Amino acid sequence: MPLLRLSSAVQPDGSLKLRLHNAGEPISGFHLCFSLLSLAVVVSGARTVRQVANFLEVAPEPEVPLGNGESWELVVAYGFERHHPANVSWGPQLPYVALADGTTIDVEPTPLDFSAVEPVAAPEPLSPEAPELSLIPHPESWAAGIGSCDASAGFRLSPEAPNFLQGAFQAVEALAQRCGFPPWVGPGVTLQFESLDSADSEEAYALAITPGSVTLRAAHHSGALHALISLLQLRQTGGGSLPCGVLQDQPRFSWRGQHLDCARHFYQVESLLRLLDLMALLKLNRFHWHFIDDEAFRLELDSAPELAQETASRGHHQRIPGLFGGGAGPLGGTYSQAEVRTVVEHAQALGIEVMPEIEIPAHAWALLQVHPEFRDPEDESREQSVQGYLENTFNPAVPEVWTFLRPLLAEIVSLFPFGVVHLGCDELPPRVWEQSPAVQRLKAEQGLETTDDVQEWTMRRAAELVVQSGGRPAAWEEAGRGQQGGMGHGGILFSWSGQGPGLEAARAGYEVVMCPAQHIYFDMAPTPRPHERGMNWAAYVRMQDALEWHPVPPDEPELEERIIGVQGELWSETVQEDAMMEPMLAPRILALAEVAWSSESRKRPLAPFCGAAQAFEPIWRSLGWNCGELI
Repeated sequence: MPLLRLSSAVQPDGSLKLRLHNAGEPISGFHLCFSLLSLAVVVSGARTVRQVANFLEVAPEPEVPLGNGESWELVVAYGFERHHPANVSWGPQLPYVALADGTTIDVEPTPLDFSAVEPVAAPEPLSPEAPELSLIPHPESWAAGIGSCDASAGFRLSPEAPNFLQGAFQAVEALAQRCGFPPWVGPGVTLQFESLDSADSEEAYALAITPGSVTLRAAHHSGALHALISLLQLRQTGGGSLPCGVLQDQPRFSWRGQHLDCARHFYQVESLLRLLDLMALLKLNRFHWHFIDDEAFRLELDSAPELAQETASRGHHQRIPGLFGGGAGPLGGTYSQAEVRTVVEHAQALGIEVMPEIEIPAHAWALLQVHPEFRDPEDESREQSVQGYLENTFNPAVPEVWTFLRPLLAEIVSLFPFGVVHLGCDELPPRVWEQSPAVQRLKAEQGLETTDDVQEWTMRRAAELVVQSGGRPAAWEEAGRGQQGGMGHGGILFSWSGQGPGLEAARAGYEVVMCPAQHIYFDMAPTPRPHERGMNWAAYVRMQDALEWHPVPPDEPELEERIIGVQGELWSETVQEDAMMEPMLAPRILALAEVAWSSESRKRPLAPFCGAAQAFEPIWRSLGWNCGELI
């Protein structure tokens, strides 16, 4: 049994009553340390010793020793009106006690108790229907034949198979082995090849399946890869058999992405590779790797080695405190350049490109702990971010910022051959730079009027550095603001707060990736039930929400040319272990794949789609993936 235990309960007013119980030796002069999901304030029973956004270090008020069998109670509350405890994720994360001599003692937390608040009704159950074809995403066309093809003994290529098909065949063989599927290569079915018109999409393919043969048509490696993955998925969901028929297919969108936040939680490389394998099975082709934020700078760079060294770990004696479940630490890690190459090469073998993200100009609290000179020393704005960080934005009027960014961006472009670099540009704090003399001088020199203009000037300059290094810039939707129309330079904008900003950007000529939080932010809890994990600031995102939306408005079909894709996001504030990623993504990532690939006319209604999702169960089992409820 743990010697120190922290229980927590939600009160009717939304505050949290915490109770620290001691079952061991008496302690005195101690501080209780923990993190929540957002800025919190002490209501009673304690005084705040230290606070960094969601991290709190508090002491009993008045200070008294805590003897064996004794308890101490305090009440805290979330500091922003928009945040309130919705489920178990909102309780204290990895609490510990710090003693006066500098030592720490781990504290065992109990799940957040919701018994004092109104119970939440269970969601209406889904009613799956048998699908036309148990393939996700749904193909462009499928004409069912009669019978089935026994593929349980694997596949072999016909002698005339071109080199690009042989390469794709080997990649799928390796994928099947990693996923725990039955052997891919075997004496079973011979794959016949016919060339597809090269004028078609590089990702297009066709399959003709009869009881005794399979004919594959493709013109490029990517099309062949998609065809083989369709066979792999159909064989797995069909118990070794393939349905007979003719399938023709190509994707609706060229950008079919999944994002992962590795700044709030450090994921092992092996977990990233497992995610890439799942993405390949679903024909997702862009991995948005987010490893830099307020909490860490996890990329090891020759141009700035101090950032990873100083911010990799968080904990009691670290530069970065125990934010988002960091506990007493040290906890965390970094990605070496060798590991970057491992991830990129693994992704490319599966037809996936990797886009890194840095953060300009906000979400830079960790960076600024190492380089405080990137702020104007005369700036008295004292801005606070929406996550509760004070002064988390660097100052673009400080010359040292650009001396730092130029080699850093060049090195990042060189590490990621895809060439697209995401520059951040979201959630600029209110009041930022308003009392910065340096920014006032910059405004006068450059003819800038508003804060948006200053941000635009910053993003245009950063985007130019990416272009000069041979890359292409991308950023969140806010990078489209300003008197000159945003960052320009052929940048791609990602619309996260909803579809509206993305539509505006597309009308203005930007290429846009749609990733609205109300539909495909997988850090959102699926329901308001207390046992769930996840956030709820945007919505509760069920399977229906992830599936039933239109990336391109039906009444503006001309925007299809500018809206190049969709992307799911998984932010990691509620993740303390790599495995927690799995039920947050699955099964909702299936809906992302359907929306990203299937044409508007071929995307299935909810009931047959959920039938296909049920048929996917053997794949989850083989992957060893902890899949959440189908709700």
